[in-house]
Amino acid sequence: MFRNIYPVFEAKKVLRIEMLENLRDYPRTLFDIEYQEYSDGILYGCRLKAADKELTVLPGIILFKGVPYFMEEPYMVPCDALGKLTYLKVCFTDKEVGIGREVYRGQICLDEQEPDAGRELELGRFKLQPGARLRTEYVDLSDYDTEFDTVNRIHVPYAAPGRPVIWPQILRCFAGEMMHRRLRDPWDCAFCMHCMQTREAMSYEAVRAYLNAKLEQEGEYTSEQTYHALLQILREAEGDRPRRTDRQDNRLIMI
Repeated sequence: MFRNIYPVFEAKKVLRIEMLENLRDYPRTLFDIEYQEYSDGILYGCRLKAADKELTVLPGIILFKGVPYFMEEPYMVPCDALGKLTYLKVCFTDKEVGIGREVYRGQICLDEQEPDAGRELELGRFKLQPGARLRTEYVDLSDYDTEFDTVNRIHVPYAAPGRPVIWPQILRCFAGEMMHRRLRDPWDCAFCMHCMQTREAMSYEAVRAYLNAKLEQEGEYTSEQTYHALLQILREAEGDRPRRTDRQDNRLIMI
């Protein structure tokens, strides 16, 4: 049975506990229903901003094991220039049970250990060289995989229906560069328009369908594989190298 209980507050009327419970539960219930099929990963926000040797994680929402984690204030992390691969991640702690509440916490940390998927979620990785400045701005699609002094977010999971996907900004960057070409393939037109218009993360199945159609194969893709596949498609569109085909047309030209 469907229902909607809307509390009405009137002057000189008794404030009942059911009215307060309705106000408490409605936002969380709505949130849980809307994202119940979503994977773990960043849901909203959590953008990164670099300044000198500090990295700031901006407010956002993360889903981890079905639990939403909210960060309402920016969080700054000092970054040492060690020239080694360093991971920025959220380390989740066990649930804390108190009187009348349950508390779920996730602490932002920075170390050289690859994230443990069972209790950690990656926000980015980088190699900062001595004397260099860290950056979080990118020139083009290929720049997202720059090895040194640039935050790499290719491996960061973004929450989406069923399975996490690659950072939506990478998809928008790919679409923006592709749109500067003369697109004739309906797959390119549809996919790029979808990337440019979608605010949230695109579903994994949509991305997979596009990559398989363009690469003429049936495969599964990690975020890293998705990035390199997009880069390959873009380079082929630019004419850097010919499209791969199953059969090569070998011809002998006599002069």
